[in-house]
Amino acid sequence: MTNRAKLFLQGVLLATVVIVGALTIPAPASAQTCTPTINACGCTISAPGSYKLGLNIDSSQGLTANGACIEIASSFVILDGGKKTITGPGGTTPTGIGVWVHHKNRLDFIEFRGSVVSGWDVGLLIEGREIFADDISANTNGTAGVELRNAQDVELTSPTATGNLDYGIWVKHTFSSNITHSTTTTNGNAGIYVGCSDIGPISGVCPGVGPSSGNYIFTGSIAGNTNYGVALDIGVKSSIVTNQTLGGGTHNSKDDLFDANSSCGSNKWFANDSTATNNQVGGCIK
Repeated sequence: MTNRAKLFLQGVLLATVVIVGALTIPAPASAQTCTPTINACGCTISAPGSYKLGLNIDSSQGLTANGACIEIASSFVILDGGKKTITGPGGTTPTGIGVWVHHKNRLDFIEFRGSVVSGWDVGLLIEGREIFADDISANTNGTAGVELRNAQDVELTSPTATGNLDYGIWVKHTFSSNITHSTTTTNGNAGIYVGCSDIGPISGVCPGVGPSSGNYIFTGSIAGNTNYGVALDIGVKSSIVTNQTLGGGTHNSKDDLFDANSSCGSNKWFANDSTATNNQVGGCIK
């Protein structure tokens, strides 16, 4: 666990001790509130505190009104995945969200402990600020195994995202976040994709979505994705990509490393796999 992650957890623990006895945020009347031990899909965590998965859970047990298995709608939450599985409906076009951290949240701490989140449109969706998520296996989902959307100061550590239909990890309109010790292999489009532009490498269409900046992608395995290993789209700024390796695996079909900005713009690439292919003939990707 990084020093920043330890500070995150200390902050969550302290805030939880202070708040949980004094603050209760009621869930909407139509919502099922999660109990401290979660044994079924279809609930919302709506108050600070510590929660854990008690059993393997799946979409057949029900979903929230927003189509999620678990929604985290409160700050200062600790969720222990306990190595349990969170399984969606699957199929050729998976739907729903496995775990959804809401935009207004801050200082939530999710320790998946290797929990496999699969069969959803998005396995883990983070929209909050100062969110820590560790050791998720987000595999065989649809749009993305993990998506950071309109988020800030997220610590995503040791994620595995393989065999997703589109992206392993998608970083969209997100700032000052870290992705470390990741494994993003054999995804249907890109292992890690930062941005969204209809003129970029993926030709994504995201009306009203601005560029991402200040994100760091440290130490990852990126072999065998259909198009790209790591791709930074037009407008991505001040981001660092380092120590991305193929790990003896196959190259990504188009480029292992891709930066759509002229001469990489303000992005920095260094200490990556010397055998990795890239699109920057000027040498800014190293």
